[in-house]
Amino acid sequence: MAEAAKIPVVGLFTGAQILYEPLKHEVINVRASYFDETREQVESLWRIHVRKIAVIYQDDAFGKTVLDGVQRALAKHQSSPTALGTFQRNTLDISAGLKAVRESKPEAVIIVGPYAPVAAILKEAHASAWHPLFLTVSFVGTEGLIRAAGPDAEGVVITQVVPSYESTDLPTVRLYRSALEKYMSGTSPSFVSLEGFVDAMVIVEGLKAAGKDLTREKFISGIESIHNFDAGLGQNFLLNYGPKDHQGFNSVYATVVREGKAVVLTDWKTLQVE
Repeated sequence: MAEAAKIPVVGLFTGAQILYEPLKHEVINVRASYFDETREQVESLWRIHVRKIAVIYQDDAFGKTVLDGVQRALAKHQSSPTALGTFQRNTLDISAGLKAVRESKPEAVIIVGPYAPVAAILKEAHASAWHPLFLTVSFVGTEGLIRAAGPDAEGVVITQVVPSYESTDLPTVRLYRSALEKYMSGTSPSFVSLEGFVDAMVIVEGLKAAGKDLTREKFISGIESIHNFDAGLGQNFLLNYGPKDHQGFNSVYATVVREGKAVVLTDWKTLQVE
């Protein structure tokens, strides 16, 4: 719709590859892609000698895109998922997919879905005394997953496309926390709202670069003129665009749920892998 109407769209809450390749003139991505997230997961697992990796995914375009990212990352190691399980969108009917994957006895399982079915998978697995290392991607909604899964979220690895909102040493995180308190007092910080805040910053930088007599094309050109821009999120999050590059960031943070909070994962060797 945006392409047909030639309306610029900035910062969609998805890392689906269709938005990145081939380049779409009106679509300005800010976050890293699901391929970036799954590459980080697989490469990190490989470094700690985890080889048996399975995937349980929502059987739709979103789930299949993330699965494709996992398969591509594993293919670089001449490997593939040990098993695949699926569940239908907008359901919590996850038992069959869980069973299909469990039978392969994987060391790690990447779950792809929103927080409700992911929480259901974690609860059912743990209730039957099955505790592989579970991982998921940023789309899950970290805080929602922790609320829905409760203690069963403990130890789950979640890749994020922005730094932790607890990292108040970063100027943009401080600004975000200040704005949240000023304009939405009582609202808890989250990875999702921080990402939205960063998206808004990108829009403002694009408007600044576009100059006077704003048009849609001047706005897109303004975004494309942003190079090595310090977004206040650390050196891994320098903002880069160009006429042939509409992806702002490609960095990924790994977090792990510990005592009900997602904390930055600095050493994958500390993870419990059965």
